Amino acid sequence: MTDPHNLPVLDLLFLQDSTGSQQPYIQSAINGINNICNTICSSVAPGGLRVGLVAFRDHPPQDSSFVTKNFGFTSDIAVMRRNLQTLVATGGGDGPEAQTAALSDALNMDWRDSAIKIVVLITDSPPHGIGEGQDGFSAGSPDQNDPLVLARMMAKKGITLFLLACEPTLSTYYQHASDFYRALVEITSGMTFPLVSANHLADYIIGTVLEACDIEAAVSKYGFEIAERIRNQGTTVEEIAGQMSARFESEGVVMNTFKVENIYTDSPGSGRNRRVWSSANDLAAGRPLVESVSGPRLLDSFSSGKQAPNFEHEIASPTEDQMLRVSSKVQASPVYNNQ
Repeated sequence: MTDPHNLPVLDLLFLQDSTGSQQPYIQSAINGINNICNTICSSVAPGGLRVGLVAFRDHPPQDSSFVTKNFGFTSDIAVMRRNLQTLVATGGGDGPEAQTAALSDALNMDWRDSAIKIVVLITDSPPHGIGEGQDGFSAGSPDQNDPLVLARMMAKKGITLFLLACEPTLSTYYQHASDFYRALVEITSGMTFPLVSANHLADYIIGTVLEACDIEAAVSKYGFEIAERIRNQGTTVEEIAGQMSARFESEGVVMNTFKVENIYTDSPGSGRNRRVWSSANDLAAGRPLVESVSGPRLLDSFSSGKQAPNFEHEIASPTEDQMLRVSSKVQASPVYNNQ
């Protein structure tokens, strides 16, 4: 869907967990960063790609090394690779980590106004304050940042958050993390993808980013039309998504599509918890309403971590889910809503 005659500029930021279990993912990012950037460059304006890195661990006394390490944006792939090479996975303290501090750094980066803004969070643990056991900061991040509040601020700035969930750790050791993250990224019209094998990290990032660029192209092209229908015709984003998906299919419109095989066991309780987090103003409001979900969170074939899900990147007619992301981004954006 991206117009080859009007290519966008892209700011792509990685939030990399740098605690003890993350070395395979850091190494995979180091090995794959040239391929990632070179592939993505074909879909953006010449010289239009900047990549950034924020590494995070935890707050003292859980970790005394650093909370976040912000390397900023660069247009030089070699600089990005050297930044990644400085990271060593160690420490972390309790289970939850300083993801919220990293999200705060992400919100306040020097984003270009004209750029597509994408954040990719890579982690195998939840943030503080969502109700997990053995949380040294059970009331929330000690810096007083709240991830739900930050996500809504990101959505208003046009920043899309994606999660590469390092599985099976995230869903095996934590009760609420999977539901929370799925709700968190959806606030920004992003998605979560289960990353079982670190070797696939580059493939996931390339597929995710190319699809996100086409989502943004659709927002730019149809944003005012969608906003008009929401504001003056009372059409819901779900109705718009279904109608536009059918319309684009009939018109032969295609876009980059990235799909990963589902590895999760869905349940009414899981869906309810995601709705709680999505609608809560902050962690304090949502936490008391979240319920424990019995049974394993991963399908049996993926629980050991020995089998990775199938994935594919294709050019195809936009799906209803993709159009829902487009409509939701328009609904959240002040640009299209005179806010």
